[in-house]
Amino acid sequence: MKDLIKKILKEETEEVFVIPGLSFFPDEIDGLRNFIQKKNIKRWSLADDLDLRWYEGDLTWFEGLVSVSGHLDFEGKLIESLDNLQSVGGYLDIKSTQIKSLPNLQSVGSFFQLRGTEIKSLPKLQSVGGNMDLRGTPIKDLTNLQSVGGSLDLERTPIKGLPNLQSVDDYLDIRGTQIKSLPKLQSVGTNLWLNKYVLKEYTDEEIRDMINVGGRIIR
Repeated sequence: MKDLIKKILKEETEEVFVIPGLSFFPDEIDGLRNFIQKKNIKRWSLADDLDLRWYEGDLTWFEGLVSVSGHLDFEGKLIESLDNLQSVGGYLDIKSTQIKSLPNLQSVGSFFQLRGTEIKSLPKLQSVGGNMDLRGTPIKDLTNLQSVGGSLDLERTPIKGLPNLQSVDDYLDIRGTQIKSLPKLQSVGTNLWLNKYVLKEYTDEEIRDMINVGGRIIR
């Protein structure tokens, strides 16, 4: 057991325990939980996927999770906090959970699903590698978001600005929002759906001179 612990913690940093994978534990997620709790580890990361959709145990021990190299799936689970989470290498699905904020999340490598939550702000989020569907959610703040590798759908949200957004590789939909400008936007891979405020004084041709739009411009 001592050798196992040494191997698991060999990449230990000053503040975060790096755990190479679930395969180090014979009973996988339960073994990971027991290890985290018995060693009283406050902040940790995992180089693996974590799919908790069929896990029935307590999830409060995930509050110390800082990063996951693969996907992280909590859809529909009774979890309230992932306040330490900074990055997810694969997709992140927290749809229909009780999570109300992700104050330190900076990047998601694939799609990001959070519909059915009360999250209003993602203040540090910079990049999402896949689709980000926020239609009808209470999201108000994506201040630091710079790039989305799939589509970004903000239809009917209370968001008022995307001050740092530079690129969306699929479509961008801001219909029904209070966004007044897209000051740094350089490219949209397919369709650009505008609201009644943004670029209203410009023709489609003039918009295309400013933004590389791969599909249609729809007002």
